[in-house]
Amino acid sequence: MRNIQAISLDVGWTLAYPQESMWAIFADLCTSAGVRTDPTACEQLVRSLWTFGQTRAEEHFRSGAEYADSDEDFAAQFATLGGIIFAQLGVADGHSELMQRFLQRFWSRDNWQIFPDVIESLHELRGRGLRLGVLSNAPTDLPLLLDQLGISPLLDFCVVSARAGVKKPDRRVFAMTVQRAGVAAESVLHVGDMYLEDIVGGAAAGLNTLLIERGNRALFPNFRESEGRTIESDKIVSDLSQVLQRL
Repeated sequence: MRNIQAISLDVGWTLAYPQESMWAIFADLCTSAGVRTDPTACEQLVRSLWTFGQTRAEEHFRSGAEYADSDEDFAAQFATLGGIIFAQLGVADGHSELMQRFLQRFWSRDNWQIFPDVIESLHELRGRGLRLGVLSNAPTDLPLLLDQLGISPLLDFCVVSARAGVKKPDRRVFAMTVQRAGVAAESVLHVGDMYLEDIVGGAAAGLNTLLIERGNRALFPNFRESEGRTIESDKIVSDLSQVLQRL
């Protein structure tokens, strides 16, 4: 990988992870509502539905779909996800109140922690003269989380979907990122943990891409995002130190 001048990084499950996973929270909420379950069951349920819809989602993207975003849209995605989990596992009612509790726990800034390799790797990347930034599908207050995690001083730009009004995999949000980076698209490397949003979307916009798989701290800890995908092994990393190696 040559002539890289800037790197854009996803945030959730790339730079930082929730100490209490969404699956653990959903399982706890279901159990509190009288339906005993566990995090693995919640994860497997969503992953099976997710996998079933991915081919259609990629076809939809390649047909020219656009993806708007806002704080309301962001919250609605989680409300839909929660509704599916609660309904499939037999939680009869109270879904709205349960989702309020979910969002309070999951998106609490105290719930998020950076991966051990992040700060040192970002310092080394900056030391190589690279411009660094984030591109994340996230609510408008993401910069506050980046401040709390100590990441903001190491960034040259920040693109947040709810602020931009458009989200990955939309080519427009990658174009915004390239503009903020101040270099040509082919000189930008985007690193993220989602195949469609980060890899397919980034490549379609002309960026270089790497898929990061964080193991038991990934969004789906029991499933590899690359599984069943058409992606070369040298396009997959497990931490930011391997991004340095790829460069």
